Amino acid sequence: MKQGGLLSVFLAVIVSTAGSAFGQTDAKKTTNSTSAESALAGDWRGQSTCVVRESACRDEDSLYHVTPVPEKAGRFLLKADKIVDGKPITMGTSECEYDSKQHVLECGISTGSVLRFTIDGHSMQGTMTLADKRLWRKITLQKVS
Repeated sequence: MKQGGLLSVFLAVIVSTAGSAFGQTDAKKTTNSTSAESALAGDWRGQSTCVVRESACRDEDSLYHVTPVPEKAGRFLLKADKIVDGKPITMGTSECEYDSKQHVLECGISTGSVLRFTIDGHSMQGTMTLADKRLWRKITLQKVS
């Protein structure tokens, strides 16, 4: 085989291998993103602590329910309950967006406030910021099995 022929075969193998590797990487990214999103769904329980002490805000035992929004990748519903006398009282439901690269779930509330959580495995750390950008709450939750 001539040198040009060998070069052509060599390049064909490199391009073919690179294409396969890129395909596998893309598939792996999609799988990791999907598994991270499915791990987010479920119940999360913990504490919601007030940052502004001289206010109507009260510390709460919290239970948050996270469910995927059908047909909307990366979108979730978050139903927030506070636990009073051992019973859940629903405070509201918000639609949220999950950034799988940053592992951040962000939920707008009708009052203009924002809940923002960073997810790390079975832990969720978050804040509630009011419409005027004041930090109102710090929230620490663990996934309920």
